[in-house]
Order: sequence, then structure tokens, then C-alpha cells
Amino acid sequence: MEYVCRVGTPSGEVVERTFSASDERSLRSDLERQGFYLLAIRRGLGASVLRLRPRRVKPTLLLVFAQELAALLKAGLPLFQSLDVMLERQSDPVFRQSLATVREKVKSGVALSDAFQQEGELYPPIFAASLVAGERSGSLDGVLRRFALHLRLNQALKKKAVSASVYPIVLLTMMATLVAVMLVYVIPQFQDFFEGLGAELPLPTRVLMAVAAAIRANLLWILMTVGIAGAGLWYWLRREDSPVALDRALLRLPYFGGLMRMYATSQLMRTLSTLLAGGLPLLNAIQVASASVGNRAMSQALRGATDRIREGASLTTALESTGMLEALPLEMVKVGEQTGALGDMLNAIADFYDEELDTRMATVLSLVEPVLLVVMAVIVAGMLLAFYLPMFQAISAVQSAR
Repeated sequence: MEYVCRVGTPSGEVVERTFSASDERSLRSDLERQGFYLLAIRRGLGASVLRLRPRRVKPTLLLVFAQELAALLKAGLPLFQSLDVMLERQSDPVFRQSLATVREKVKSGVALSDAFQQEGELYPPIFAASLVAGERSGSLDGVLRRFALHLRLNQALKKKAVSASVYPIVLLTMMATLVAVMLVYVIPQFQDFFEGLGAELPLPTRVLMAVAAAIRANLLWILMTVGIAGAGLWYWLRREDSPVALDRALLRLPYFGGLMRMYATSQLMRTLSTLLAGGLPLLNAIQVASASVGNRAMSQALRGATDRIREGASLTTALESTGMLEALPLEMVKVGEQTGALGDMLNAIADFYDEELDTRMATVLSLVEPVLLVVMAVIVAGMLLAFYLPMFQAISAVQSAR
């Protein structure tokens, strides 16, 4: 449950913030323990009630924050003063409010990793885990730089995937819009004109007119059906097991499922490498990495691998038991474990898959673009041909009569 509270901070400020707690009593206890003075409270309508996507700090903001905080710590500035500097420079309201809370917790003696972890889903799990590794190893600035590199590589891969999908989506949208306008508005306007020609219409024209008339006559029912289907899909996606089932189905798609598996594998390997390089134990690293993988089916399977590691199994055996990884990454992980260079091997796997994804996406895009253009041209040309055939016949008939 979310509560909107007006509180007094230990530094004497009065602010309004949103807190999550199981009930009001627990919230009051938590605020007192953190040194806040509760002035007013009301129940909020949060993401958990609306089932909306929770707020998150943007990866670009987190990347800049990690780089700058690492630089300040490297220069010898104490942690609390570094947070003060970062808070003054932050303009994003969500991130600024969270940083203010983190700063107050650190001031009261809470570890930096715990303070960020208590912010819930605002930050990815790997961030708090990296901070834990940095605090344990005494090299917080180095861990932050590795985390920043991890974010930069992930963001670069995401941008490539998005840029590769923009052009096909725009083409499909334009084609669907053009066909809808032609069928719903343009063609029905010429129905009386075609009937006034007094001759039998060509088969393509009759088919096109029948389709346009059927769509126009049943437009309300079509829109209602689409709305009901959308509402049903939204309701189904709200179920706890539906996102996992959807992601599992996506992994089984021909060709594109392989691309999604490669991307998820790259995420897993790079996250594991970052955490292990920071000094986090393997069991904790695999737990955090499983939560960081975007594909929820693979994430669920990886959570089961933690039990195998807890029982003493090797990382290769645990990953193989999930049935989610291909033979190549498993073999490379095995070599990394045997040679003692697991972190380097995990990075090598991620780099290999990133390059492979670049190549395959470029290939798909080079094929999709001309195919979509040809399909679009065929559909539009077919509609225009059916549209103008009666006019050509009428002109031919007039010329023959002369």
C-alpha cells in the first residue's frame, strides 16, 4: 500500500513524499526509525492499485550518477558530501526525491547499498548489489565505474534494437492507415458513381466494394470487438503467470525467438561478470542477475538455478539445468570455471552475442524493408487498379461507340 505523507526531515525541511508499507502502523514505525516526523498522511493511489508500470529512475540518469559519484569518491570526497553534491545537481523530480531520502538514511548510519535497496523498484537490482560488492571490497568507486560501463553497453544494445524496429513499424502503420482510409471513407464515396455507369463492374471492383461496404456497415461492431479483445488481453496480462507464459512463447518464435534468447543471454552474462568482478559471491550474483534479465521466462528459470548452486553444483551445471541457454555459452562458462577466468569469459560471451545480434538485426532489417515496400506497393496498386478499372472500361466503351 502506498501513502502520501507530509513529513519533517532530520535536517528541518518539510516535504511531501510517497512511502510504501503494509499498513499505517508499520509506516509510522518505519518513519520514526528513519528520523522523520510525520505531520500528515493520506492513502495514495499507487501503481500497485492501478496495475500500472511502477516509476523507475531512467537508466541514462543512473549512468551519469554512477560516473559522477565514482569520480567524487576517487577524488577523496566523503560519501555524504558526495551525495550532497549529486543532490544539488539533480533536476529530475523522481530521482531527486529518492536521492534526498537516501542521503538522510546514510546520514543516520544506514549503508548506501541498503538505502538504495529500500527505494524498491526505482532502481534495478544490480545497482544495490554492485554497491554491496563495493562496500565489502572497499572499492566503491571502482564498482561504480564497472556498473556505469555495464549500463552503457546495455543501453547501446537497446538503442540498436529500437532503431532497427522503427522503420518497419512506421511502414506497417502507414500501410494500415492508408488501407483503412481507402476502405472506410474513399471507396464508399464512389459507390453511386460506379453504379451509374450502367455496366457490370469487374470482379476486383465488386470484391473491393463489398469489403468496403461490409466494414463500413459493421464499423461499430468491429471497434467493439477490438476493444473487447484489448480488454481481455489486458486482463490476461494482469494475471501473475501470464507475463512468464508470454515471454516463453516469444522465445519459441522462429528466428526472432533466437534473437530474444541471445539478448537475454547477453544481459545475464554481462550482469554476472559485473557482479563477480565487484567481489559478490556467486550465489548472490546469480540471484541478482536472474532478476535483471528482461525475459521473464528466463528469469524464472534462472531463479531455480540458485538452488542447484546452493547445493554445491557448478555454475555450468546450474545454468544447463534451466534449459534456457544454448550449448556455446554453456561451454564457454565451463572453460571459464576450469581456467579461473570466469569473469573474463562471461564478458566474452556477452560481447560475442552483442556482435551476433548486430549482424542478425542488420540482416533482418535489410530483408524486411524491401519486403514491406513490395507488400505495401502490391496492396495499394491492387486497390487502385480495382478502383480505376470501371473508369477504363467506360472510356473504352465510349470510344468503341464512336
